[in-house]
Amino acid sequence: MKFILLTACILGIAFCAPPQMYMEFDIHHAPAQAAQAIPAGVPAGRLEVLLPVDGQKQLVGGPVRGFIKQEIPQPNGQDEEVFYPFGFNVPDPAVAAPAAPVVPVVVAAPVAPAAPVVAAPAAKPSDDDEEEDD
Repeated sequence: MKFILLTACILGIAFCAPPQMYMEFDIHHAPAQAAQAIPAGVPAGRLEVLLPVDGQKQLVGGPVRGFIKQEIPQPNGQDEEVFYPFGFNVPDPAVAAPAAPVVPVVVAAPVAPAAPVVAAPAAKPSDDDEEEDD
């Protein structure tokens, strides 16, 4: 059982590993496609670009895609990291066609309220013991 669990974990890691590794570069080395993802008003010292590299740490050819990493200082002295993707061509959700045609909604006419329900007084349970007089 332990062997099966260990094998499943190793296979899961092998199949879930990213096909490319990403390496951090200074924002000055960002490609032109990354310009749209750079947040406005952030100092350049707080930004880095993550680009895909191969096994020899060389940039991967083809379409350029990666991430812009912004470091936001926190009051406790640590930095929070925020990643902005670029070049992945994610479709805009507002442009996507609806899954089903839109059906117009018809407003129903108001219905007259029903007559108020009056609760009948609760019946007293009959005790046979009280009615018997011996």
